[in-house]
Amino acid sequence: MEIHKVTEGSHGKYWKMSLLEQLTSLDGRINRLRYFVLHFVTLIITIIYGAIIGLFLGFLWAITGAPEVIVDIILGLFMIPLVYIVYAIFLKRLQDMSRDGPWVTYLQVYSVLSLLYFMVPYGSSIESTIDLVTIIMSIPLGIVCLFFKGDHGPNRYGPDPLREFGADPIM
Repeated sequence: MEIHKVTEGSHGKYWKMSLLEQLTSLDGRINRLRYFVLHFVTLIITIIYGAIIGLFLGFLWAITGAPEVIVDIILGLFMIPLVYIVYAIFLKRLQDMSRDGPWVTYLQVYSVLSLLYFMVPYGSSIESTIDLVTIIMSIPLGIVCLFFKGDHGPNRYGPDPLREFGADPIM
C-alpha cells in the first residue's frame, strides 16, 4: 500500500496526501507551511477533544468515586491518538529535512513524556517536572520544524512536497 501518491505533472513528479494520511501516516514529507497548519488544526482538535473527554471522565469520577489515579490513566489512554497525530506530523517534517536517527529518537522520547504527562496525578511534582521537560524539549523541535528548509527534490522519504504547488525545486 503506497501512502503518498506520486503523480506526473508539468513540473515533474509531485505528491498528494489526503488529510487523514497527513495526520496518521508515518511515511512521506510535509513542508513548513503544511506543518504549521496541521499543528494548529491539531491544537484546536486537542482542545475540543480534551474538553469532551474531561467532562466525560469528570462525570464518571463523580458517579463512581474511582481513585483519581485511575481517572488520570484513563485520560492518558484517551490521549494516545492525539499524541500519535502530533508525532506523525513532527516525523514527516523531520523526514522532509532528512533528519533521522537521533532526531527521531528525541521525538520518540518527547512523545512518550507527553503521553505520561496526561497520566500523572494533576498538581503533583511529577506532573510539574514532566511539563517543564516537555516544554524545554519542544523548543528545538519547533525551531527545526518551523525554520529549517526541507530537502530540494525527492529524498528517501518521498517526493518534494513543494512540487505540488508548482514551486521551483531550486528555491
